[in-house]
Amino acid sequence: MTADLVIKNGLVCTECGTIRGGLAVKDGIIVSIGADVSLPEGTDVYDAKGNFIFPGIIEPHCHFGVNREYFDRDIYTETRTAAQGGITTVCSTTSQSGLSMKKRLEEAKKPLTQAFTDVRYHISPFTDENLEEIPGMLEEGVTSFKFLLAYRGEGARVLDIDERGIDSTYIYRGFEQIAKAGKPALAMLHCEDPEIFEYTEKKVQAEGIPPYQNYIDAMNRSRPAIAEAVDLCKAALIAKELQVPIYMVHVSAKESVDLIQYFKQKGCEIVAETCPHYLLFAAEDRICIENEEWTRFAKVNPPIRNRADRERLWQGLREGTITTIGTDHTHYDLNMKKDGSFWEIPPGTGDGMSASLSIMLTEGVNKGRISMETLRKVMSENIAKAMGMYPQKGVLAVGSDADVTIIDLNKEWTFTNKCCETAHRYSLYEGMKMKGAPVATFVRGSLVAENFQIVSDTPTGRFVDSHIPWRPEIK
Repeated sequence: MTADLVIKNGLVCTECGTIRGGLAVKDGIIVSIGADVSLPEGTDVYDAKGNFIFPGIIEPHCHFGVNREYFDRDIYTETRTAAQGGITTVCSTTSQSGLSMKKRLEEAKKPLTQAFTDVRYHISPFTDENLEEIPGMLEEGVTSFKFLLAYRGEGARVLDIDERGIDSTYIYRGFEQIAKAGKPALAMLHCEDPEIFEYTEKKVQAEGIPPYQNYIDAMNRSRPAIAEAVDLCKAALIAKELQVPIYMVHVSAKESVDLIQYFKQKGCEIVAETCPHYLLFAAEDRICIENEEWTRFAKVNPPIRNRADRERLWQGLREGTITTIGTDHTHYDLNMKKDGSFWEIPPGTGDGMSASLSIMLTEGVNKGRISMETLRKVMSENIAKAMGMYPQKGVLAVGSDADVTIIDLNKEWTFTNKCCETAHRYSLYEGMKMKGAPVATFVRGSLVAENFQIVSDTPTGRFVDSHIPWRPEIK
């Protein structure tokens, strides 16, 4: 047999350990892994130059088309910037509206002919009719259903949610439908209790921001950790009662990490995600005090918190309480973040996908906070398992998709948004000195990006419609 592609001369990172050698690909599927001498001949041969041959990075949680009119454009630009950053599969929400979930999925699939990575979708139920759709959506390739607990009033009306928001009854009924659907269906949750933060927001805004303070600190106080923790407890208790797996997006607070650890010990099946901006920044940092423009682009829900929270998140990664890394990547036009007061601009951070892997290599692996094995799990394997895509995705194994990220752990470089394909023209990480980078990104055996440049002229991404009827344990 002659393979379509052979990647050789690297360190292959598998579930069973690291192998010196490479892998072979036929029709987009891995057909062989082993020492270079054991691999078949290849039509194309790629020299990994001694670097790590990693399973393709998976982005578990981002938002195409926050501005609905730009959804199609985001498929093109944001999958390109993802591929630059070593990501081979992007999991995004569909558009947020009260339309049927099947209709929203159909609309979200249409522009995938412009995708440079593979794509998986989460869908948010907003209406009673949406809840009834949940079991049938598994056959459509959707296994994750995101409950936006932080929205009510005007924020809910914009999304076509009842202005009362997502209350406990709706969560319970939704979880019943997920239990009915069975594995691999799971509930994703944005945990922030509006009954708490609506009060604290008004209180902090009324106080004003003295010159010696900063907007990130004010944001942290206006949407306090207790709001995240209260909703987390409520959701976890309902999930445990109904035996439903849950996925906590963008965990930001030390209290939440402790609670997740507690509920896991009590038998609750929880996948917990945090984001690079929570691991890298804290409200006490100089940039939060000295750079007001930066704080506008760093405004996010839940907010960037304090140094103690940051350290607890890193500890949570090491101990296995936090099991995935996502970016919560969004795209806004510059004016949306610049016009109006800090309290009026929308929340959300962009340009995360191009930088997330390099940040985790720089701040995590190369500073001894986590191992390459932990990185492999939290940025690939665990996400594929949680989203019902494993072992098609998330692992280098014979029979799996040939999604491969080549990593140079020692490459030193400076990050700049100017080189990124994203339509979001600002980065929280501008000028950051990096050590470690993706140097090649293969999607199902096709080289899409190399040395931070898109090298494929043709978008070959597609919808990942696997719905494997089980979920292996995430460790």
